[in-house]
Amino acid sequence: MSNLDPLVQIGDWYYQVVYGELWPITIAKPESPLRLEPRLHSLLNFFLRHPNTLLAKDTLIDKVWPTEEGTDAAVMRAVGALRKVLGDDVRSPIYIATVSKKGYCWLAEIKPVEQLAPCLEADDTASVSTTSSPALLGDKKLAWSWRAINLTAGAVLLCCASLAYVLAKYTAEPLVRLPDIITPISALSGEEYWPLVNSSASHVVYQYKGPQQPWLNWSIQSLADLKVEHLPQQYLALSQPVWFDEQELLFRARSQSDSCAFYRQQLLPTAGPAQLLQQWPCYQVLTQALVRWHEQWLWADIEPETADILLFASPLQAAAKQVNRISHNWRQLNGLLLSDNTLYLLVQLGGNSSAVYRLSLPDGQPERIIAFPYLVKEFSWWSKDQLLLSAVGSELEILDLNSMAMQRLGPLTVSLAQASRAPGKVLATQYLDYTTDIYHFAAEEQQQQVSLHLTPWHVSNRSERLLAVSEYGTAFVSDRTGHAQVWLAQGKNSTQLTWLTEQQQVQQLLWHKGELLLVINNQLFQLNLQSSELTLYPGDISSQGRFSSCDNRLYWTALTNAGWQLFTETDKGHHLVQQDVVDVRCAPGTGVVIQLPGQNQLALLQEERRVDLPVELNWRQLSPEQWFVDTSGIYWLEPNRAGLGAYLWNKQEVNVSPWLSQQWPEAIYSTGRGIGYVVQSRPYDTDIVWLQNRR
Repeated sequence: MSNLDPLVQIGDWYYQVVYGELWPITIAKPESPLRLEPRLHSLLNFFLRHPNTLLAKDTLIDKVWPTEEGTDAAVMRAVGALRKVLGDDVRSPIYIATVSKKGYCWLAEIKPVEQLAPCLEADDTASVSTTSSPALLGDKKLAWSWRAINLTAGAVLLCCASLAYVLAKYTAEPLVRLPDIITPISALSGEEYWPLVNSSASHVVYQYKGPQQPWLNWSIQSLADLKVEHLPQQYLALSQPVWFDEQELLFRARSQSDSCAFYRQQLLPTAGPAQLLQQWPCYQVLTQALVRWHEQWLWADIEPETADILLFASPLQAAAKQVNRISHNWRQLNGLLLSDNTLYLLVQLGGNSSAVYRLSLPDGQPERIIAFPYLVKEFSWWSKDQLLLSAVGSELEILDLNSMAMQRLGPLTVSLAQASRAPGKVLATQYLDYTTDIYHFAAEEQQQQVSLHLTPWHVSNRSERLLAVSEYGTAFVSDRTGHAQVWLAQGKNSTQLTWLTEQQQVQQLLWHKGELLLVINNQLFQLNLQSSELTLYPGDISSQGRFSSCDNRLYWTALTNAGWQLFTETDKGHHLVQQDVVDVRCAPGTGVVIQLPGQNQLALLQEERRVDLPVELNWRQLSPEQWFVDTSGIYWLEPNRAGLGAYLWNKQEVNVSPWLSQQWPEAIYSTGRGIGYVVQSRPYDTDIVWLQNRR
């Protein structure tokens, strides 16, 4: 049979074709069906589509395995595993027969199953005739009393239900059952991102990047047999896909010619070439910033000169019209969602915090509705009034827009991102074994060539990051005990200093007057190295910006109603030093280097006199951990992996040298005179998964 029914009987098993679930026919309604892993799911579906047919190994490799991943040995292992699951005997097979040196053949009859269990039949002995009889009409007073009781009970139940609804909607957290299983959809080597299921739930489309490849392409996968088709078009950057209809996608991308553009891509029933939408302007590939607005499309873009957010609207084949301009002090826009004429914006405020804003279309201005003391990278709709949030290094969360109540979906979801709700479950990207390590850095120049040496400093099976170096030791953050804690390295010995909860995210470490300070969820704390006691820093300082200790004075930047500002502490409290400063670092002597939100050029601030420096760093492109200032100069990572930049105080000139290691660093840190430590991630995979309950 070329098309399979959703539920079939094969031998002694019921089989749910789309989800790859098996359970014995002796059980009408399974509580815990056996879920096949993706490759066995694909293999069984292919067998069932070709019963009583001799299938060569080469045919199975071509139809079931991705290109260049199938081998004879892989087929033999998969068939053996499938036989074991079904309880088949290779010597007297019921399900899969082996034809020596030719292939395999499916034997068992495939029967469509209309229903798992019979409907409950009406009990004839309990049925009551509507024909009047003396026995039924003898006591009308009794009948009316029971009717009154039923009406009263119904009214009470209705009131209770209404009260429960009001309490749940406006006072309580959304009651959602925590998921307890993650099931992979894709099982490819490489990285997959931004999954999207079509409305009929027959296919999932996602971005795919093969191992050791710099390019992204679209891949479409059937949920029936899990067969994957990789489209040939390759891109440097891709946005989240949006379905134009059941067969076509809309997206924006940066091509190999390094230009941003919108495209229309047919995927079903067969894939076609991407069509360029020339009428739509595109400055920057924003990941999640295209939505359908009534009879047209609405999207956001970033104006290069001002960094303002521009909102455009257009039908598919028409020229775009700008409908709004949003000036802001945010680091970046992470996403858009639309409900009727209300637009929700997910923004990153500074280096470590996010917020949700809303505005009325077409020309309203954004109003902040909630801020988070941690990073939220993506969001989607959970229901009409609830958002599903993908936070960095944390669990998935549901935000109720009426009560602003939050509910976390459990530790199982920490590794998930780019989540969206599908009927009865969640579709997401799962990061597999993502870890970062800390290395010692050394560069030597010999015969006009630079030799790069990276030696492991702290390497474990968990992530290590965030450093602060002083004469008292080197503080760093490690996940080696399960989740992020602060450690102190002194020589060859390392000591755990904190016992934080998963909700307490360490965002910065710094030394100040011989004490170790921690920024946790945008709040500044002091850490006692002997007792590990954690106390709020005097003055209860909270900031979305960056802290620095320069010449025993504490400086920090904060986002206020007046924009970004630079503060310092005094005997009387806080003192405003300078307007329009998003980051601050210590310069030699008594000066500080400041980063400005409105321009890329750094400046040296000394005794209230500002001098521009010949160093340009875009604070929206470079994270705070990717540049530093020390007594020898300013060091930074060039955007788009263009190299390592340096400005030396004694030479007063900018030099950019290539990064000679294959792995690009996540962060760089100083030991006092140049780069001393580097944080790098290990190669990792991502998979597309379902998040759901077992039953």
